Amino acid sequence: MISVEEAQKIILAEIRRMGTERVLLSNALGRVLSEDLLSALDHPPWDTSAMDGYAVRWNDTVGASRTNPRTLKIIEEIPAGTLPQKKIEPGEASKIMTGAPVPEGAEAIVKVEETERHGDQVKIFEAADDGDFIRRKGEAIRTGDLILKKGIRIRPADIAMMASIGRSVVPVYQRPRVAILSTGDELAELDEPRGPNKILNSNGYGVAAQVIEAGGLPDQPRHRQRHAGGSRQKAEGRAARRLSDRLRGGLDGRL
Repeated sequence: MISVEEAQKIILAEIRRMGTERVLLSNALGRVLSEDLLSALDHPPWDTSAMDGYAVRWNDTVGASRTNPRTLKIIEEIPAGTLPQKKIEPGEASKIMTGAPVPEGAEAIVKVEETERHGDQVKIFEAADDGDFIRRKGEAIRTGDLILKKGIRIRPADIAMMASIGRSVVPVYQRPRVAILSTGDELAELDEPRGPNKILNSNGYGVAAQVIEAGGLPDQPRHRQRHAGGSRQKAEGRAARRLSDRLRGGLDGRL
């Protein structure tokens, strides 16, 4: 009998690298990436607010505290998904939501918890430093950055990453098709009549599940011939028996 290592060498010697194909991002989970993926855009695509609050010029907040607030005029509101229309001038602020683009002239974001609004004015209770709570354009990803390396098995987090750079189609290796041959005259399929001399082919289904788990496509001739019809059933049945006989002979020779 040969060792597991020898058996692996025999099998691997007959395996060739699969070709490549492109699949929709929604179908890419568990597939193996066939190319390095580079970003074609910056993320975020512009300077954005990291907090709900007020976009300000930082020097307008110097010395601000709960007992000594700074009061600024609110010139607009910037929800996420909209573009700012006004430039921040000295003594002004824009109410801004998380993820919204930072308006021209703004140098920092004061989080909403450190403010109090009264009509078109807002009291600032905390001094801001230049750049506070602003996510700069390209801070997470820059155009040309390597996002995912060739050869990785795609995970849910990778799906999200590819979506964030606009990849709707993904280059992957084709899935290997693995023939599963359950040999033995005593075997019966799950949905066929069986006599007292038969046992159910449970291992074939277990191995097929392992193939799927590993990323392959299982092919079970015994199962196919049972569900095929007419002449196709007979032809596939004969092919399955010939392949089974050849496999048995080959294994006997190796073992």
